[in-house]
Amino acid sequence: MKRVWCCLSLFAILHSFTVEPVAQVCATCPSFTKTNATGSKKLASLIGCWRGKGPNALGAKISYQMGSDKSALLETMYIEKNPTMYTMYYLDGEVGMAHHFCSYGNQLRMRAEPSDDPNVLFFKLVDSTNLPSLAHNHMNYVKFIFRDQNRFDVEWGLHHNGKDLPQLYAFRRVAQSCSANSDEW
Repeated sequence: MKRVWCCLSLFAILHSFTVEPVAQVCATCPSFTKTNATGSKKLASLIGCWRGKGPNALGAKISYQMGSDKSALLETMYIEKNPTMYTMYYLDGEVGMAHHFCSYGNQLRMRAEPSDDPNVLFFKLVDSTNLPSLAHNHMNYVKFIFRDQNRFDVEWGLHHNGKDLPQLYAFRRVAQSCSANSDEW
């Protein structure tokens, strides 16, 4: 009896480590794995950790993590000498959307614009909360330029003190999957 119990325990332990594909909970809901939109597919391919440089040679780290049953992509951005920022990407049908939680304290909602270039994904500001007027500091857009599997650029359209100041970052992949703790990569 002890031997049977031992074998069953071992089977249970080994089975707990196997990963079986699971169907999406909502088969008809938008998903990064089912979309036909090229830009959204490329955005989903960014899952993992990246390092790069931005304006004024500031160091930057960025991570992408899929969640909510493959319907949301969380971007966590760490820029040297700046607070951590978050952007949640999701689909409205087949249209890419972005909800950016800015260090300026506003929350910006952006919609993907059609593009003839399959390596460019451009999100334009739709509306926001905690932004009394467009004269206040905020981001107008975000533009992704996909170089290859391990490199991409992203340009944030910063409106700061009455001026439009595009902020270009260039990133290289560090890991396919990674910890949310940026100190580890």
